[in-house]
Amino acid sequence: MSPIHRKTIGRLIFANVLEMNIGKYIDYVDRFLAMTAQAPFYEISHVDNKILPERMNEFTGVVVAEGDDFHFYSPRHLKLNFHLLHEPLDVKWKHYMNWVRTRNLFLNHVINKVLMLQRVFWETKDLKTLVPISLNKFIEIYSFPHLDISRLSRLINNTLISFNGTRYLLRDFFPSSKKVHSLILENVVCQKNLRMKDREIQALLKFDHGINVSVRTICNYRNSVHIQPYNVVQINNPYRRYFSDYMPLNKKIKRVLPEKSGVYEISLGHDLKYQKSTSRIIYYGRSSNLRKRIQSYLHTSIKNPVIEYYRDKEKLFLRYFLSSRQAHVEQELLHSFTDISGSLPIANRLLTRKATIRDQG
Repeated sequence: MSPIHRKTIGRLIFANVLEMNIGKYIDYVDRFLAMTAQAPFYEISHVDNKILPERMNEFTGVVVAEGDDFHFYSPRHLKLNFHLLHEPLDVKWKHYMNWVRTRNLFLNHVINKVLMLQRVFWETKDLKTLVPISLNKFIEIYSFPHLDISRLSRLINNTLISFNGTRYLLRDFFPSSKKVHSLILENVVCQKNLRMKDREIQALLKFDHGINVSVRTICNYRNSVHIQPYNVVQINNPYRRYFSDYMPLNKKIKRVLPEKSGVYEISLGHDLKYQKSTSRIIYYGRSSNLRKRIQSYLHTSIKNPVIEYYRDKEKLFLRYFLSSRQAHVEQELLHSFTDISGSLPIANRLLTRKATIRDQG
């Protein structure tokens, strides 16, 4: 095998290592340590001393506030660093060691820079305070040996962290300007609690938040957070401010869904015509285990044919709201929707009244 071929294979293997979830990666590291324990050719140290005593299910680690600072704690497998003492008899174990070491160095470098860059968020837990940054810009500002956009993308899209009991994908801390500005726009409209023309929203964003964008961009932002135009009847949703952000209903969603009780909303990317108004919402549901329930919509065949039809035809969006009063909240949402639209959401119509009252968890 030529050196170029070996190098290409090595890059592909390392790409797979970067994409491993926490459980698979820890098993990978354990296997390397076990296979080289009899004749170690390296010396072990640690990236830092922020080490958890045991592994966490699904999470790579946890962000902890200590005084005025924030630190990232993770299992020792993700803090391991290696120093080569001599060449091993089989060179593959040297590559194995380098892949583990490099992944750990990448991870701790990226998270430590995110803790610094997004400090206001860690202090407030307010997504609107996130600093917009692209992967390219991050690499440019916080360069690190051998870390490029492709490797950064693989890492952050497969790293779940916990902070104050909430789960985040590391990718969440690399928001676009559109994402942050849309959240600010949504907050502005909700606080005013009235219908606003796009030009009025544009003026508020400019003078109150320093966001100077065109009316067309305001329209795009508004659509991204599912806020209808001012001249369209709005659904009175008393829980709007408590819902999560909208997210695509796809296989990646299970990474961020909690195993807790709550209600959820499924919507389209465009309006549907109801009896009295238009809306993107097609379903309100509830469950005692949101992750398990919502994952069921990803199965090949599901019980609700309307949701299955739209899921197979176009992109669906979902957001959820944690609540121990999920049955009561769901009924409020359905009644409010019916009062404004003249009927239940299209995918709720299949359920009998008895079914809507019973917990679907």
